[in-house]
Amino acid sequence: MLKSLLKDIYGRGTPASQQAAPAGLAPFQQWLDDLVDRMFQLMHKVEQDNFDATRYRDMPANAFFADRHSHYFAFLLKNVEHFFHARQLLEDETSRALYDQLILFRVLSHLHVRLPFNTPENRAHIATAASWRVEDTEDAGAFGPLSIYRVPGREGDIRVKGWKENITWTFLYLQYFFERGGVEIKPAPGDHFIDAGGCFGDTALGFADVVGKTGHVYVFDPLPMHCTIMAQQLTMNPTLAPRVSIFPFGLTDQVNDVAPLVDDGKIDPGARILSSAMPTTTIDAAVTQSNAPQVDFIKMDIEGSELSALRGAESTIRRWQPKLAISLYHRPEDFFSIPSWIDSLGIGYRLYLDHYSIHHEETVLYAIA
Repeated sequence: MLKSLLKDIYGRGTPASQQAAPAGLAPFQQWLDDLVDRMFQLMHKVEQDNFDATRYRDMPANAFFADRHSHYFAFLLKNVEHFFHARQLLEDETSRALYDQLILFRVLSHLHVRLPFNTPENRAHIATAASWRVEDTEDAGAFGPLSIYRVPGREGDIRVKGWKENITWTFLYLQYFFERGGVEIKPAPGDHFIDAGGCFGDTALGFADVVGKTGHVYVFDPLPMHCTIMAQQLTMNPTLAPRVSIFPFGLTDQVNDVAPLVDDGKIDPGARILSSAMPTTTIDAAVTQSNAPQVDFIKMDIEGSELSALRGAESTIRRWQPKLAISLYHRPEDFFSIPSWIDSLGIGYRLYLDHYSIHHEETVLYAIA
């Protein structure tokens, strides 16, 4: 009965004489029908070895949080047209199929939906990263003490401070490097690169290694301890250091010129901009103040501030039409609000989707003009 009700919400089953479907609704109805059909099929399938015990170490492998998933399902129903519109903006069928699968994962959880990233090869990379550890440090956060890793780079080994997960995602999964069907959206030699959400600086080092001597990385993070660790990273890597500039700001669509936060030693990769006491700036303002000669690539992973930061980068985006790699998983509405905003610029960006985990996090929207 529920399956029929969901379809009837958008006209399926209504007598033809009462249907007044606007032009273009048929593809939407077909997509919704297919999504609902898949959802009910997957409900009766239980996936094995599909739980990330490292990321969710305090949860049982069979955990199902009914409130969380029902809330997302209700959100999907209320905004289903927006989801469909954003899906249609994606350039290739692989992106659209992944988009659907990620929606279903958020409704049904890891118990019933297996994401394409869950392969033995990808899961083995964690062990590779762990084998590169050379020493531990006294700094610690939610995932234990940070360690020093010796990572192979283009110009020799890179010494990186962080967790093995940072090493895996940055240097082995190559998150923010997109290649599919002859399309490449990734850093290149000579690029001037904005790294929004630097955290420990592992991504900044990875990008600096790629952009080379003629490129530059502008990395932003508002937490003092994160900036301290990033500065340590540059000290450990003198070849890469001249290619990186650290900005102790959060990024949004407003300049909040207040004193930097007091360094309390806090390590928090999930920190959000929640207080007017946090110093923030815009990409447009930062580009002007730093006299950046160009902007070739913008990467964002800033815990839900992505759309606001994009709005604060509009002039930069219109001027240079940089490649974009934008995290799409922090807020439910980002799945449609961010692709729609990029499309609204009218620049002609082509949009692609990729995902870098076996759980709901690490979805990246790529764009190339």
